[in-house]
Amino acid sequence: MRIPTIAAASLIALTALPAAAQAQADYRASGTEPFWSLTIGARTMRFEAPGRPPVSVATPRVIHGFAGEIWQTRRINVNTNHIKCSDGMSDRTYPDTVTVTVDGRSYKGCGGEPRALPAASPVEGNWRIEALNGRPVARGTSPTVSFDNGRISGNASCNRFNGNFRFERGRLTAGPLASTRMACTDRTRNQQEQAILNLFGDRLTVSSNRQGKLVLSGTRGRTLTLVRARP
Repeated sequence: MRIPTIAAASLIALTALPAAAQAQADYRASGTEPFWSLTIGARTMRFEAPGRPPVSVATPRVIHGFAGEIWQTRRINVNTNHIKCSDGMSDRTYPDTVTVTVDGRSYKGCGGEPRALPAASPVEGNWRIEALNGRPVARGTSPTVSFDNGRISGNASCNRFNGNFRFERGRLTAGPLASTRMACTDRTRNQQEQAILNLFGDRLTVSSNRQGKLVLSGTRGRTLTLVRARP
C-alpha cells in the first residue's frame, strides 16, 4: 500500500524533529556550579549562564543514541544520558543526566521533567507504643518502634529488635525480626514483649484514631496504638 505524497511528506517532517518537539514540549536542562540553563524548542536551542551572553542556535535534528538523545551544532552540543539525576538543591529528581558543551566549555547537570521524591509513608519516624490491644502498656515499661526507609527497629519491653518492613496500600508487613536475648525476669514485661513481637508477625492494617494516634491492627482484634516520640 502506497502512502499519499502529502502524508509521506508530513511523516518525514515529524521524524526529523527533536523528540521534545514531537511531544510539543520544550526540553529543559540546568545545572549548578556555575548555574546554567538550556532550552531546546522545535526551532531554537538556547543556552544561558551568568557572566556570558546567551547563545541561541537553530535546533538540529536529534540523534537517538544508545544511552539518550544528542543534539550537535557548531557552538552547542548536548548529550543526554537516561540516568536519574539530582540537582542537589531540592527534593526533585530528573530522568536525565546531561552534558552541554558551549564554545568548547562543558557543563554538567540534569534534564527532563523533574519528579518529586515520593512522600514518606505515614508510619515513617519514631514512635512510642502507648497501648496493646486497647490497654495501656505495663507500668514502668517504655516499648518503642521506629520505621526508617524500609528498616524497623525498637524495644519490645526488655529486648531490642530490628528487621525490614514494607508499607503498601495501608498495610504494614514486618520481618523476619531479630532481637537481643536479654532475660526478662518480670513476667508482665515478658508477656508484653512476646505479644508485641507476635503482633509484628501479622500483616497489619494501618489507620489513625480521632486523637491522631497510629493504630496497627492485626488478626483476632489485636492492636498496637502508637504516638509520636518526642525528639
